[in-house]
Amino acid sequence: MELIKQKIGVVGGSQGLGSWVVNYFRAQGIETRFSSTDEKSEFESNIQLANWADIVVLAVPISAMSNVMEEVFPALDDKYLVEICSVKKFVVEKYQSLRQIYSDVLPRYCSIHPMFSPQIKSFDGNVVLFNYNDGADDLEKALKNLFVQDKGVVKDVEYIKHDKLMGLVQGLNHFNVFVSAKTMARYNEDFEDIKSVASPPYRIFIVFYTRYVMQNPMLYADIQMRNEFVFEVVRIFRDEMNKLFDIIQTRDRDLFMDYITEMQGFFDQNRQDIEVSSHLMQKLSKKLEEL
Repeated sequence: MELIKQKIGVVGGSQGLGSWVVNYFRAQGIETRFSSTDEKSEFESNIQLANWADIVVLAVPISAMSNVMEEVFPALDDKYLVEICSVKKFVVEKYQSLRQIYSDVLPRYCSIHPMFSPQIKSFDGNVVLFNYNDGADDLEKALKNLFVQDKGVVKDVEYIKHDKLMGLVQGLNHFNVFVSAKTMARYNEDFEDIKSVASPPYRIFIVFYTRYVMQNPMLYADIQMRNEFVFEVVRIFRDEMNKLFDIIQTRDRDLFMDYITEMQGFFDQNRQDIEVSSHLMQKLSKKLEEL
């Protein structure tokens, strides 16, 4: 497939990652237009976009993904459908159910997950996961070639496995960040005082607390609540938090040390990241000196 010859329509293309997708494909010289719920929309409806496009990209909030897919599906016969949802299982199952309902509609479907925010300046080193393909081999190959050409990283991760991994990579990370950030806010110390005594490792925590807290919480809410594997992950987190809390409350140093050493075998396979962390500390220290 030659992407340059395709017309790409992005549903939800006026903001967020949808806007990034529009700008990215336009920069490749590919004719790209979008629909949206605001006055910026280039179409009167999502159906009008689907009728115009060869490739329809769904870049809408997780909570809207099922309804929007159902809305445009009847117009997708012999067209390509791509969605970039952060949660996959319920979306793929929705697609499969629509294939049964609209048996005369035969789209080609590719489910991907760009693992970055719309604020990125370059594709260099950023990851795109390919999770599900139904008859869209040529499109998947073309997209992978394009992303790799721009120094992106592409990986195949089956959609159930994707959601399980995202339960940790996104669900646990976000949960930990928000609980930790809320704790900092409730402790009620002056923010500048906290920063003034924070070493580079702790400043990294503060940097990311601020980054996540100051973004639109709707995306994080949907990731936490629509990925069915997140609940099990954060339940384990809660159990471990209570266990460590009890150890600290009873001031049992031996149990505390056992608690840490028990997990060292798991992380030993990632020992090389200790050197990476030292490099990051040096870089951050230099950056802080410039502020």
